Amino acid sequence: MALISELPDGGYGAALPQAWEAACTGRGVALPPAGANYLECVRESAAALVAGVGQPLVAVDGARAQSYADALDAAKFDRYVRHVSGWAHRLPLSFDNVAQELNLVALVGLLQIGSGFRKELHAATGRGASDTVSFGCMSLHISQTPLDARGLQALALDDVAQHFGIPLLGKERPALGSTTAVTISEPSALRPLAEIILGCLQDTGRRLEQGGYSSLADFVIRTCAEKPTAEHLVRKLVAALPSLRDAADVGGRPVYLFKKAQLIAYDVCQRFGGTDAKFAFPDIGDLTLFADNVVPAMLQHHGLIVPCKEIAAKISAGRELTLAEATAMRAASIVAAQLVVDRARSSSSSGKSEALLAAGEFPVCQATLDSFWWHEGKEPELRAIERLVCKKTAYF
Repeated sequence: MALISELPDGGYGAALPQAWEAACTGRGVALPPAGANYLECVRESAAALVAGVGQPLVAVDGARAQSYADALDAAKFDRYVRHVSGWAHRLPLSFDNVAQELNLVALVGLLQIGSGFRKELHAATGRGASDTVSFGCMSLHISQTPLDARGLQALALDDVAQHFGIPLLGKERPALGSTTAVTISEPSALRPLAEIILGCLQDTGRRLEQGGYSSLADFVIRTCAEKPTAEHLVRKLVAALPSLRDAADVGGRPVYLFKKAQLIAYDVCQRFGGTDAKFAFPDIGDLTLFADNVVPAMLQHHGLIVPCKEIAAKISAGRELTLAEATAMRAASIVAAQLVVDRARSSSSSGKSEALLAAGEFPVCQATLDSFWWHEGKEPELRAIERLVCKKTAYF
């Protein structure tokens, strides 16, 4: 059986959408060395970027992180984390078996993208990026569209448009030089997002089939049977699928974020870990933030991270960030989150804030903080805060 990581990036089958090709920027970044812990590489590379020589693109306020941890509302924390972490339990769907459900949960994680198109999505569909992905994946399941490796390859752009509710055509304009009522439709501003989604699905299907896996669920199940840890699953997912290779070269150094691969590991553990030992990852607390467009905005709002003037001005104006700028914001969020975790743990061990760590079923770690901040960003008074905008990415 071939190792998926050894398969070529192209050269087999029909060409993939150009928007997806351009959005998979991490394909050119070398993966961590053999034997390295991928979760630690995320922490270390993020910290190295923030602490780099010269003026940082985004600074982390350590003192503010400590005071924030001391004042964190334990009851609110537990309530928000429970709501976000249990999303898979609330899917209004029926499944033939566990593998079918696992496949859909993993596909939702694979497609957690499109945040840069948030405003366009709300204007066109009334849904944000995350809801658009959930809506589309549920529609595919309800319509009994095959979602195994071959089924993913068979999907077309029209399928994405139909199931995800993404318009491919925009406004109509009169045809130039026409003396009749002929009009021409402009491509929709959301068409690139549809193409990125299609590329993620088609390329994943191709690589799964060539690697000898019948579906994404088959890949996850067999990977976790080898070694039931979150780090092992993240490592394998990132190595196998370019759509999950969330990394960037910033200033000549690799920065690893691996947002979606970590999110898949977390969701699989939350949904299936209670009934299947191979998904009950003992290192689930080692995951980092699933850094997207919302969480860094919340940390900037709370003063835990401070972007340079250029980035701050772009965010305030809703303008698109460069890959380096978005990476710096996301990396700084991971560093700040670790400071909050460290403070909460040290306070608990010294007799302070014990209720915070024992708030309920969820301990304070980066993954649960992510759920908390992400849900906090949905509060009515905080929805107006400008998020990060980066459209040419397949990673968040």
